[in-house]
Amino acid sequence: MSHDTLIDYAHPMMMCEKAMKNAHSYLLEGDYVLAMDQLTLAMVEAKIALNSVRHMLEQQDALREQTQTV
Repeated sequence: MSHDTLIDYAHPMMMCEKAMKNAHSYLLEGDYVLAMDQLTLAMVEAKIALNSVRHMLEQQDALREQTQTV
């Protein structure tokens, strides 16, 4: 029996996009500190999305290897 765990890459990508938009708004207002905070948040969310996609790829490769040995 296999446990298919949902790997959510979409939410961190949306949060990254939101943080980038917020950073842009803060930059237009001249608030560089808050802009940098939002850019840091965007990087964190992008890393989470990258790890999610990497995990999905590893699962796909493992499944492919498993079916080849049968």
